[in-house]
Amino acid sequence: MIDKYSVIIIPGSNEPVVNRQISKRVIYTAVFLLVSFITVSAYFAVGFITSSIDEQRLTDLTFENEQLSSKIAKLEGTVYGLRAEMSEITRKDDYIRLIFDLPTIDPEMREVGIGGDAVDFPHINSDLGERTWLVEEDIEKIQRQLQFENASFEELIAKVEEKKSDLDHIPTIKPCEGILSRGFGMHNDPFTGSYQPHNGLDIAAPAGTPIYATAKGVVKYAGYQTKLGNTVIIDHGNGMRTYFGHLSKIKVKKGQKVNRHNLIGLVGSSGYSTGPHLHYEIRIGKSPSNPYKYIIRSIVS
Repeated sequence: MIDKYSVIIIPGSNEPVVNRQISKRVIYTAVFLLVSFITVSAYFAVGFITSSIDEQRLTDLTFENEQLSSKIAKLEGTVYGLRAEMSEITRKDDYIRLIFDLPTIDPEMREVGIGGDAVDFPHINSDLGERTWLVEEDIEKIQRQLQFENASFEELIAKVEEKKSDLDHIPTIKPCEGILSRGFGMHNDPFTGSYQPHNGLDIAAPAGTPIYATAKGVVKYAGYQTKLGNTVIIDHGNGMRTYFGHLSKIKVKKGQKVNRHNLIGLVGSSGYSTGPHLHYEIRIGKSPSNPYKYIIRSIVS
């Protein structure tokens, strides 16, 4: 076995040749140290590069996280606004049902409309993940509630249309402008002075003041009667009729269809009258009813 190696160095032309002997152990040690140095250097180089990449990735993820957090915050604000709008829609739904005397929706039924099978809260460790899940859950609930409310409004529209037809035939306006000179109930008769029932309203107004139909109906009578003078009687269906007396001129004919606000005559003093005024009655069947409780607004309001 060779224990040593000779290394011959030949310098320039005028220099002597150098011969050095190096033991095998020294060579092996040098090779080992060189390999170790290269290995350690490579390890740290890879570690440095990896650390730089991880740091850049962390920076990118932090930026993305901030962007997502900002978007989720906006979505949370939008969801909050949608919940407020949904609450207002629900309130209006209840209000419309109240006005038209329609059955209200039980709150528990509305909860069924936005509910369903219970969903377990996911095991998410990040705050951003939990917020994302909650926003998605809220949006799903609002979508389902919108579907429920849309169905409710479709039902409302159908029922309101039915109610509207009924309301069109109910007298709800003042038949003419003027001053109420005598109301419904027991009053002294202006001719005899006797205390007796007055079945309608007397509205004092200048002669020629327009008189309007107070609801949709059909003219059943347009002519002269002894006490009421020139008289118009309109049948509104369901046993309800309106009477207009003491007209100076009649503007409709028997059998004519009229709508609310249609002109039917002019104020006068014909028949059993002390001056120009309109005698206005509402009868249900044969029974007189106080017209004042039906008047919602005047024709000019």
